[in-house]
Amino acid sequence: MKSERYIFLAALALYLVTAWFNKGYWPDEHYSVIEFVSYKMGMISPDEMDWVFLTRIRSAFQPLIAYYVIQVLQAISIEDPYIQTLVLRLLTALLALFSIRFFTTACKGMVRPEFHKAYLLLSYFIWFLPLINVRFMSETWSGIFLLNALAVLIKYNFRSHQYFLVGGLLGLSYLCRYQNAFFALGLILWLIFIQKEKIHNLAKLLVSGSLVLLLGVLFDRWLYGEFVLSAWNYFYINLVEDVAANYGTEAWWNYFYSIFRFGFFPISIPIIISFLLLIFKKPRNIFIWTILPFFIVHSIIPHKELRFVFPAVNLVPILLMLAYQELNWDPGKWKRPGQLALRSVAWILIAINCIGIVTVSLKPANTATAITHHIRKQYGDQSIRLISYNNSSPYQQHGLVTSFYMEKDMQDIRLGSLDELSDTLLLQNKVNLLVLKREDAASDHARVYLASHNATKEVQSIPEWMEPIMTLYGGFRIRDILELYEIRN
Repeated sequence: MKSERYIFLAALALYLVTAWFNKGYWPDEHYSVIEFVSYKMGMISPDEMDWVFLTRIRSAFQPLIAYYVIQVLQAISIEDPYIQTLVLRLLTALLALFSIRFFTTACKGMVRPEFHKAYLLLSYFIWFLPLINVRFMSETWSGIFLLNALAVLIKYNFRSHQYFLVGGLLGLSYLCRYQNAFFALGLILWLIFIQKEKIHNLAKLLVSGSLVLLLGVLFDRWLYGEFVLSAWNYFYINLVEDVAANYGTEAWWNYFYSIFRFGFFPISIPIIISFLLLIFKKPRNIFIWTILPFFIVHSIIPHKELRFVFPAVNLVPILLMLAYQELNWDPGKWKRPGQLALRSVAWILIAINCIGIVTVSLKPANTATAITHHIRKQYGDQSIRLISYNNSSPYQQHGLVTSFYMEKDMQDIRLGSLDELSDTLLLQNKVNLLVLKREDAASDHARVYLASHNATKEVQSIPEWMEPIMTLYGGFRIRDILELYEIRN
């Protein structure tokens, strides 16, 4: 169908734009993948690595892919880390797009013909999907492999010879993120109790999945330099020793709250309602069985982060569509006020979704990236003295240095107080740069100091036009925007 082709091409354009502008990283993506690559390339010593490396709890699968992609890029003289990570995002975006296309084709029979176009639009264009589907992080890649495993089962009608492939895909999903074992568990239980699958088909799935896990042990040997069982380390350290709880604990219902708050209200409401509705209306559904064990276990575990449920995001559109179909609404038979109300709600949701897409597609992944990228473009070939205060250094997060993006000739000076701002900090033979949070830049001492050096703001961490939109999203604070100044002697 032409409409399917046009929707896919529009999605391709959007995802490529998002990959381009979504520079930078999310912390776990960087410190558990990219910094591992830095270590293998000799850019950082083991003592400077995050605790997840020192405790051997992360799979080497994605660092292995990133390492060889970057090695190929360096072989053709592409040394810029921003271009290297752009290539990783483009690779992820393309993998996600073709996986979504494969999945929507496989699920076509589940969606009524009159809703098929709406289902395709949802599958590519819910506001958070482009944002997540371009990130080279474990949550995204594990979700993509899970999506393909489900698509293979459904598209080929559970044929016997496909179970080897399904097991391999579930194994890769597990290697990306060990928690995805609970997706696999839910799916296998569905195959046993609902599908009544034959034992030899289940054996094929388990054998191929186990072979992938053995490959994972070899990958870990490549990264850590010794044979380790990183999956066991992950379980033991985070759950038995309860190290994960050191990073915060939440109530069992926190994921519902987080989805409601950060899902960009009111778009989050249909997502929660659809999931709950299908649990009661379609309890034998393959997607509910796949998701529910994963969701229950994560709700029980005290330490919670919204990104932990990201592997399931590409299943949200089919859940929304199946739930809507269960309602059996026929708006054509409604009275005019009811029709107007439904159309109004639909257009409000579409408008809010469009605002969300524009925002997440054009902003960097983290606030520091706009600063560091500007420094690379404007001053990368010069000797730099970077002065910061109050955790405003764009090259450090959570006490860890982002060595992958650091300029080669840079001094990173961190002040304990704004009162330390003085001309003694400046060096004649260097470019002197100052980065401050907005609330600190607005202080009397900082304003006087900046004015006395005719310093003008070079760049800030998000575009000014985006500030009003970002305030609508929970967790964003205007006062924490970073501002970069060049201090001239």
